[in-house]
Amino acid sequence: MSTPDIVVLGNANVDLTTYMEHAPAEGETVIGHDFSIGMGGKGANQAVAAARAGSEVAFIGRRGDDSFGDMIHSALSDEGLHLEHLVQVPGPSGNATIYVEDSGANRIAVFLGASATMTADSASDAVASLSGARYFVSQFEVDQEIVLAGLQAAGDHGMIRVLNTAPYAPLIPGITANTDWLIANEVEMEGILAEAGIDATVDASPAELESSIPEWSGALGCNLVVTLGSKGAVGFAPDDGAFFAEAPVVSAVDTVGAGDCFVGYFVSLMSHGHHWQGALQGAVSAASESVQKPGAQSSYPSQTDAEKFRAVASRN
Repeated sequence: MSTPDIVVLGNANVDLTTYMEHAPAEGETVIGHDFSIGMGGKGANQAVAAARAGSEVAFIGRRGDDSFGDMIHSALSDEGLHLEHLVQVPGPSGNATIYVEDSGANRIAVFLGASATMTADSASDAVASLSGARYFVSQFEVDQEIVLAGLQAAGDHGMIRVLNTAPYAPLIPGITANTDWLIANEVEMEGILAEAGIDATVDASPAELESSIPEWSGALGCNLVVTLGSKGAVGFAPDDGAFFAEAPVVSAVDTVGAGDCFVGYFVSLMSHGHHWQGALQGAVSAASESVQKPGAQSSYPSQTDAEKFRAVASRN
């Protein structure tokens, strides 16, 4: 196996998904009409998406010594990921209980299990051992101190650092200073900007966001991507300005994991030499395709389909 180009640090878990007309309210029992067991965890999702997009990817995470842990290892191994840093520890593996409504909306409860045993030192050591990689990716399903340690180690080894601020929590000091590309949805970005003392309405038109995002990037000190769901995404880098990647119109079946598909494809396309604007458009297209199928990793385009998203990226 060749040297990985992308390192992903994060959570891996098993998704237990029930499909229903609407999610239950407090005290309510709702009968589902379908159920599936699949692979998930934001870190694992992004690693799988990047691998299917055609990159060599190493995953840093934890799995338990239960049957879910065996499922996680088997599934990620089948995707061709480098798993020398997917460490097995005593206890249960992570899992997520997911309700998917007929509209495609979802509600998710995550139990980190083994993923919660990671430490800042173990993250730093793992990243350092993969110093030949060019990109580092993480999210907030694991503790931010661990994420920060990974970001700092990646910076020490010259990697381009990509942070997806989901699920959102107030940022600890040092996060944005050690991030090259920060990816957030509208709600997450509004919270981040409020922390920075910027009173901004992110739920705006793409044109309004293109006008505002340079100021936000300057305040946070990194390149930005704001994902806009079914509308697409807006990105900004100081050397190029703002760019809106419009999403194709599709009929969404299940939006679980679509943001992770976007992140994995965005980084993979950049790692293949595509300009970030093209990578943004290709990633929007890949994520739009994923919402037309149920599940997280199970919905991501296969490696055989990756060429069409590279073609989209090449046009920008």
